[in-house]
Amino acid sequence: MLFWATFLLVSACDYLSKDWIRRNFALGESRDILGSFLRFSHWSNSGASFGMLQGAAPYLALISVGCIILAILIYPKIRKEGPVGVVSLGLIAGGALGNLLDRVRFGSVTDFISLSFFPPVFNLADCAIVIGAVLMAVFFLLSPEGRFEE
Repeated sequence: MLFWATFLLVSACDYLSKDWIRRNFALGESRDILGSFLRFSHWSNSGASFGMLQGAAPYLALISVGCIILAILIYPKIRKEGPVGVVSLGLIAGGALGNLLDRVRFGSVTDFISLSFFPPVFNLADCAIVIGAVLMAVFFLLSPEGRFEE
């Protein structure tokens, strides 16, 4: 249940935040939120997280579908091991779905979060994927050897 809740919450928050940006900001428009430290800047990204692999949207859509399917297949095994693995899978899959929806609808992903110390503009799905990947790495690094063998 925790996986599905995380998955749906991440994808819904990502969808709603991008929709709000598209409705309230012109493409390329920026506004300070916390001075110059945090800005909302409406960008269209045809690549991967943080502006990498520009123009690869069709391939990235296939990778997103694969990640979502893989997360759903891994979930039954991970769920027995506690909430960290389950939440990390939900974050990764929810972020992948959020960006996939944009790629399918618009051919690119809406990015809008801009930090003064980090040049790429990104979105909530990107954050969820990165946080989920870090949590997953910690989960596996702290897992006893042989934990997932049957």
